[in-house]
Amino acid sequence: MSRIELKTLTPIHIGSGDFLQNQADFETYHEDEDSFISVIDPRRILDLVGVEHLDDWMLSIDNPRDSIAGFVKRYSKNATPRDYAARIITNFAEVKPTDTLKESLLDGRGLYYIPGSSIKGAIRTAVLSSLVNGKPLEGKIRVKNDIKASGIEKELFGNDPNQDIFRFLHVGDAYFTNDCGIATRMVNLNIRNSAKSLLDKSKSQVVEAIGVDEKTDFQIKLANTYYDFVKKSNSGSIGKMPEEMRSLSSLFMLINNHTKELVSSEISEWSDLGRRFTDADTYLDSMHYIMEEIERCHNGRSCVLRIGHGSGWRFITGAWTEELSNFSDIVAKARPRNDRYEGYVFPKSRRMDESGDILGFVKLTLPDN
Repeated sequence: MSRIELKTLTPIHIGSGDFLQNQADFETYHEDEDSFISVIDPRRILDLVGVEHLDDWMLSIDNPRDSIAGFVKRYSKNATPRDYAARIITNFAEVKPTDTLKESLLDGRGLYYIPGSSIKGAIRTAVLSSLVNGKPLEGKIRVKNDIKASGIEKELFGNDPNQDIFRFLHVGDAYFTNDCGIATRMVNLNIRNSAKSLLDKSKSQVVEAIGVDEKTDFQIKLANTYYDFVKKSNSGSIGKMPEEMRSLSSLFMLINNHTKELVSSEISEWSDLGRRFTDADTYLDSMHYIMEEIERCHNGRSCVLRIGHGSGWRFITGAWTEELSNFSDIVAKARPRNDRYEGYVFPKSRRMDESGDILGFVKLTLPDN
């Protein structure tokens, strides 16, 4: 196994699937000029107020004029939000009473982490995009009821999970041991011919994320010796291993080139849109920053990868279908109520926070030693 250093270039959200309720599961508070969110620990509240006041707590939650802090202070006058918090999150959003908080994934110890499956999935997309680039694959994508590229993956990677070459790429989880949680409000850049501004706050959402410039490490292994043994034993039924997956250095170069192509395309497209609409500048600034980080990666020692919430359709899929002649059929299945948006580019929106930060970019680096 190789130890890989991971650094967050932008906030990262890998969701738990839960939405926390304001004044039931969390509250906001201030310390001097800084804003924080306290995700409450019910057991710690009961320790402070006493189990005999459990019914009073339920009544407090149902009372829109009451608050967690107000309830706790009635029975424990000196208590602060830190005294009954499961964790404290640095808050960059103006949280409204009706807001929920889209919760990040944490392990049983309460640590933020990026699952190895999320990293591996993003790597798989990069490899797939590289292998199919420029190939006429229109007839191998099913678009009748849903978009399916499983036939292409079976052809390139192996017919089933037992034959799939990604069996031989082992990726561990990346755990963050420090208090690195933030909350930020996500908004859209949305192309609307009825509006001059691209900024669209109609579907805003407060999201918990791992903050910027956080560092950790995780393990990766390319089991090439085992692959060669299995390949020989199975007489060719295992998928063919691309040369780019024979070493981490070559794999990192593939990933970095893949990300660079997508980021370059984003800069080109939104620079053009920025000449027709307003409010694209912050998104472009963020993409230019990512491009600078990509260009600092040399000799296969590091790469930039995008993972998690807010990545968008192009980064999630690799955008390789955009070159196919039946891309319009794919768009018709991928975009709900597509008939209303004919004439718009696809996808026509991007997710960012109110400060213009985009989510999901990490830098992976092989240590010198």
